[in-house]
Parts: sequence; structure tokens; C-alpha cells
Amino acid sequence: MVENERSERLETGTEEAAQEIFSANVIHHAMEPTHFGKMDKPDGHALVQGTCGDVDEFSIKIFSGRIREIRFRTTGCFFTIACCDAAASLAEGRTVREGMRISGEAVLEYLGGLPKDHEHCALLAATTLHKALLSYVIRGIGL
Repeated sequence: MVENERSERLETGTEEAAQEIFSANVIHHAMEPTHFGKMDKPDGHALVQGTCGDVDEFSIKIFSGRIREIRFRTTGCFFTIACCDAAASLAEGRTVREGMRISGEAVLEYLGGLPKDHEHCALLAATTLHKALLSYVIRGIGL
């Protein structure tokens, strides 16, 4: 019984420590990403490899000048998944121009911050989003 109580306290302590390091919003977007998946026939698409080796992929559908659907896939970690889903959440429903203004800093702010050694994940997500939007614009469909 004592061993079970000690184990339970350690697990709870680890969870509490994790919440002190990063927000519940990070956990939510990493564990339950609403924009994860593949998209058939996107209007814009990008695949970008970060300096850390993670690869992010964004696909978008535009209707009436607005980002109506956005999906991502990644080979990255827990934090990369959170950043990609956060960037997609920030972009959905916005115009293409507004989507191009979403920065890595905006993703970090939306998530409530990340550990310093994972802040680059937000920049990678924003960069990949921008390239997907740019691919839509370059196809001549417009801004």
C-alpha cells in the first residue's frame, strides 16, 4: 500500500511539474489536435524541414478569400504538434493576408509559452503555414 501511494504521488507531482513548465493549452493542442490529418486536393500546400530535423506539412483550402480548412502533419515532438495545431487554429477563418501575419511569437503567445529549447517549434509551424499560403498565392488564385 505504501508503494502504491508513493507511486501515485510521484505521478501527480510529475503532472503538476509539467503544468508549471507549460500551459494546459499546450497539453490540449498536443494531445487532442483538431487540425491533424491529410487533405485531398488542397489549394495550398507546404512541407518544411526545420534545423532540428522535424518536418511540418500544412495543407489549406481557401473559399471566398478565407482559410476555410487547414490540416497539418509532422514528424515532430509533442511541442511541434502543439505548435502546428495552434498555428492552424489561429489561421482558420482568417483571410490569406491575416494568415501571413501569424508569427512564431503569436503561436507562442497563444499557447502560453514553451520551454526555451522548444520555442523553435513555433517558428517552424508559422513558416510552414506561410509557405502553404504562399503556394496558394503563387498558383495565381490571388490574395
